[in-house]
Amino acid sequence: MAKRPPKLDVSYLDSGDPVSPVGVRYTTPIARIFGESSYIQAILDVEAQNVSVISEMYPSKIPRSAARKIRSIADTRHVAPRDIRHTEALATHHEMGAVIAEMSRRAGKDGKYIHFAMTSADAVETARAMQLSAALEALAATVAGTRDTLLKVAVRWKGIAAIMRTHGQQAIPSSFGMPFAFFGYCLHRNLERLRFDMERCAEGKLSGAIGTYDVHTSEGIDGREVERRVLGRLKVRPAEATMQTPPREGIAYIVSDLAVLCGRLESIAEYIKTLKRTEILEMKEEPDEGMVGSSAMPHKNLYGNPFIEERCVSIARTVRGHALSALESLQQEDFRDLTASLSDRISIPESFILSDYSCRLIRNVVERSAPVPENIGRNLRSGNGAVASQLLMSRLVKKGVSREEARRLALRSARAAQGTAAGYIGALLADPDVSALLGRREIEQLADPQSSMGRSKEIVERIARKYMGRP
Repeated sequence: MAKRPPKLDVSYLDSGDPVSPVGVRYTTPIARIFGESSYIQAILDVEAQNVSVISEMYPSKIPRSAARKIRSIADTRHVAPRDIRHTEALATHHEMGAVIAEMSRRAGKDGKYIHFAMTSADAVETARAMQLSAALEALAATVAGTRDTLLKVAVRWKGIAAIMRTHGQQAIPSSFGMPFAFFGYCLHRNLERLRFDMERCAEGKLSGAIGTYDVHTSEGIDGREVERRVLGRLKVRPAEATMQTPPREGIAYIVSDLAVLCGRLESIAEYIKTLKRTEILEMKEEPDEGMVGSSAMPHKNLYGNPFIEERCVSIARTVRGHALSALESLQQEDFRDLTASLSDRISIPESFILSDYSCRLIRNVVERSAPVPENIGRNLRSGNGAVASQLLMSRLVKKGVSREEARRLALRSARAAQGTAAGYIGALLADPDVSALLGRREIEQLADPQSSMGRSKEIVERIARKYMGRP
């Protein structure tokens, strides 16, 4: 007779010492949705509602007294996650098998009705859909709050003329609040994606093995109606068609949308970090009391060392990796295998927690930061007014000069203005080809930064009116 393998040491299950920093260092209240107790409770809720609905519709199949008994024990106070994990590790090596065993042990003779007409994926995938719906709702509220913060400062700073940059170089002036209005608009678009995912992508099932309602049908039960009622009580959308699981695209869409959201938060963080550079310093941060900018260089606290912004960049890289994992997990052999089991348990909760955390970081940084008008003005003037070249070129074309010639004249004057006290206005007045077409007053008006702000202030106001405060 073969020897039995030695019993496993499962003491590590009770260590209570987490390994992943997500949920400890980078956490928010959204983590509670994905805690082990919440997950197990969701599974218990699916099991309890399944027997409840069937006993109501078909009391000859499941006695109502049995359904009451199962409902009474379908709580983590009775079916503890710790016991489930021990049973899985020592006996079943199957999560749902351990859940059923622990529930049955407490339900006594009524335990035979637990998991009636169900397969593991019915409980697990529906519980996950419950988590996804709750997490999407919670994250949407955080995104909306951060969007509103960005739009509020955009309105507050709309009247400040500031130089904008493209490719790391000075472009043209605009409202200092304009980029923050743009970011607020982008976050609203992310919010719309989360709402779509909530309505369409968090799907559950209760159709049994291979999704055919086979046991229901053989027992004379309307499985589709049972599924509709159970998932309705759990506030989960039933998938229109399933095999062993609902379509995997839903998870891929959701995690990908979280990666897009974190990518946008990353771009906001990098923009603020650029404005806070010592050489630019158009924004400064008032550090929270006790905040340490550097363990070695106290002066790093003067304007806010951008470690928080850099944390958002790090988070975006991590969530993008989770999105790739979700995309790779679309493929499952014969519609169901466990190749995505680990990645789902990591990528879904971590992506939500990190997205929520990053969003809160951006809101906090923006609320603690303020523009530095003297430096904004200094940087605006640093090009000696040459940033007016676009308007000059357009005005010369209007005077009948070819576009290529107008570009050449505008660039020639910009070069002449560098390092001179007269600046761009002086260079234009000294250029006979330009001064022959434009008078001093017209040239001075073109070089005024307010002339190059276009409708930026109006855009800020319109975006804020349209999107601020929307759910």
